[in-house]
Amino acid sequence: MADDSSYALRLTFAWRGTQISLVGGERVAMIVPASAPEPQDADTTGYSFALLDSNGNVVYRRPLHRPLRIDSEAYAPGRGRSIERVPLAASEGQFTVLVPDLTDARTFRLSGPADPTRPADRSTELIRLDVDALRKASVSRNPAGTPPRHGSKG
Repeated sequence: MADDSSYALRLTFAWRGTQISLVGGERVAMIVPASAPEPQDADTTGYSFALLDSNGNVVYRRPLHRPLRIDSEAYAPGRGRSIERVPLAASEGQFTVLVPDLTDARTFRLSGPADPTRPADRSTELIRLDVDALRKASVSRNPAGTPPRHGSKG
């Protein structure tokens, strides 16, 4: 099967506390960055997402830099004071990821620490979604007004 690598799925997630849910998606004409290798260490930390094939093998993976924000940088008042991290008032927000629309992708997996307030904890699976369902739910942005084809050509 040929991949339609000139398209991507833009997925928007909302989070509150430790709960994450998909709130939107669209298929867009764009090329995403190259895949990053799967870590060899089972005790990996940090956030990442992956696309898995029907056998559960990773076909695309990218790390994410703190998509669940629990604090922000702030300059301390006064001269000579350094930047410090300040907790955010709300423990909720949204983030977006871009994933290539690969023909052999069957599952989307988001991984990270189970508790966003403990970012150094070991990564676990936070959410798993069916890629075909994501494709069907995504609205295409195509200037011609017709949705691009999914899957193999011909």
